[in-house]
Amino acid sequence: MVKTSHQMKELVEEFIKITGVNYEDQSQKIREKSQAIEWQYRVGTNVIVSKNVNRDDRIYLNVNMRFSPDDSKLLIMTNPSFSKAIMETSQICTICDVGHQWIKDKDVVVGLAIFSHVDEQGLDRILFHSTWDNVARVSGHVQKILRSNFSGFSSQNNSGQTTEKSMYG
Repeated sequence: MVKTSHQMKELVEEFIKITGVNYEDQSQKIREKSQAIEWQYRVGTNVIVSKNVNRDDRIYLNVNMRFSPDDSKLLIMTNPSFSKAIMETSQICTICDVGHQWIKDKDVVVGLAIFSHVDEQGLDRILFHSTWDNVARVSGHVQKILRSNFSGFSSQNNSGQTTEKSMYG
C-alpha cells in the first residue's frame, strides 16, 4: 500500500523518537522560506530529513557542511590537496552509495552536502536508520579527509543554518 506524505512524516518522527536524539519539526519554518519542501526535521546537530513537494515516492536524509571563510580559501581547484580531497570524497561516497554536492557561492566553495534517500515503499525503521547512519558516517569520514588534506582545516558544520538553506535551495 502506498504511503501518503503525512504517513511518511509520522513514521519518520516515530523512528527518530526511538533514538532519543533531539529533533525539531522545521516544516513551518522551511515552508515560509521555500515551497519546494513539504516537511522537514532537523535531527541532532546536523542531519536533515525532508520530503520534497515534487517527489511523492521518497524522503531525503542529508548533512550540509558549511565551511568557514578561512577554510574556503583552501578549497580551490589549483590546490593539489583539494583535488585529492575531491577524489577521496567522491570515492567514499560512491563506495557507501550516498550522493554529494559541493556548494558554491559564485566561485568559492562554501559547503558540501552529503545525502541519500529512502523510497516510500521501503520506508521502515531498519532502512531509515541504516540510511541515516550511512549519511552521518560518510559525513564524519569526509571531515577526516578534509582535515588530513589541509592542516588547520576546521571543517566545522555550521548547523545553525539548516532552516536558511535546504539541500535544494
